Amino acid sequence: MSIEKAPSVPRFGGPSELTPEDQERARGLRKMRTLALSLLVLATLIFLSTHIFTDNTGVWGFVSRASEAAMIGAIADWFAVTALFRHPLGLPIPHTAIIPRKKDTLGASLSAFVAANFLHAEAVSTKIRSAQVSHRAGEWLSKSANRDLVVDRAAGGLEYVLARIDDDSVVALTKNVIIPRLVATRKTPVLAQLLRQIVLDGAHHKLVDLIVAEAYSWLGDNPQVIDEIVHNRAPSWVPDFVNEQLSNRLQREVLGWVADVRDNEYHKARQALDAWLVDLSDDLNSDTPLSEKAEVIINDLLSQSGVVDSVLEIWTSLKQLLRQAIIDPNGEVRGRISELIGEFAGRLQEDSDFSAKIDDRIATTAGDLAESFGPEIASVISDTIERWDAKEAAERIELYVGRDLQYIRINGTVIGALVGLVIHTIIVLLPG
Repeated sequence: MSIEKAPSVPRFGGPSELTPEDQERARGLRKMRTLALSLLVLATLIFLSTHIFTDNTGVWGFVSRASEAAMIGAIADWFAVTALFRHPLGLPIPHTAIIPRKKDTLGASLSAFVAANFLHAEAVSTKIRSAQVSHRAGEWLSKSANRDLVVDRAAGGLEYVLARIDDDSVVALTKNVIIPRLVATRKTPVLAQLLRQIVLDGAHHKLVDLIVAEAYSWLGDNPQVIDEIVHNRAPSWVPDFVNEQLSNRLQREVLGWVADVRDNEYHKARQALDAWLVDLSDDLNSDTPLSEKAEVIINDLLSQSGVVDSVLEIWTSLKQLLRQAIIDPNGEVRGRISELIGEFAGRLQEDSDFSAKIDDRIATTAGDLAESFGPEIASVISDTIERWDAKEAAERIELYVGRDLQYIRINGTVIGALVGLVIHTIIVLLPG
């Protein structure tokens, strides 16, 4: 019986499913096995030849003892390497086939080792910072083809989402979830906070400017409005020329006041409006009759059947807008997104402080995730090995490390021969 098992490859679906890299590993493993076996056969032939054709004296004694020790070293190391992956010669010798028997334990130990020594914040964050992720991303995104690829993938993902959200789902979500939740929630405090923030930020000033400017233009273009008010409210005995002078004066005063409000951002009317809005936000934020009435009005509006129809119309319009602007290859927004990505990529390459900040944020986030979920991430190793068949696991591991392990057999043959020479030399040199 041959002590050398024929080279094998993992049986995960058969050799035809091995990747080119795995096939190359299998060839390398077979080559090193053949070399190690050839050295053993050579040592055996030399040993047999010296015992058959010589008297093992003189030089032949050294050759005999060297070949004998080489055989012993080769067989011992063959046994040690083989015992990792299978039973040598198929014999159930204790403490052999270590990997098939202990694969789950080895997987758990490897998982714990990776989590403890690699998946911690300092190691992960340091590696990401040294990798210069943002600069590399900038170089990749600077190419037009890559930017188009990113936009295409994003558009494809958006289309996938839109295609799977039908109108009935939107109606059901609005009617059965969103509206009941809004009705059950007190809304005036949110409106109050929003109103107060608008006033503090001055976000309403542009709207006030627009209204005042339009009012000034309208009053200037329609002087007959004030004339009609004066003539309709003046007593019948007042002469027309008096009414005309009064309406002209009133027209000038009103236009002057509106112009003053328009041009003076600190006008008392503007300040009074701001104060009134702040008071309104305070009333809405408290349990006042105003806030209660506002809640009733909002709830009545939400309960109207037209709200669901309006939401559906908005959703339909939004889908159409997104498809035209982003998903459509000729959409304007799509082109602008590609330009923005290009500008972002340029800044990643040119602004070292900006890219360093992004790298730092990525590294910190990744480090925190690794610190928090390291054991769970590393458990992929133990879970995967646990699912493997014992024999297939041994073959898979041998495929990756077996080639290097064959050097143990080669070294055992060579070192054994040298040790045999040394021992025989000492025996020869000893007196008597």
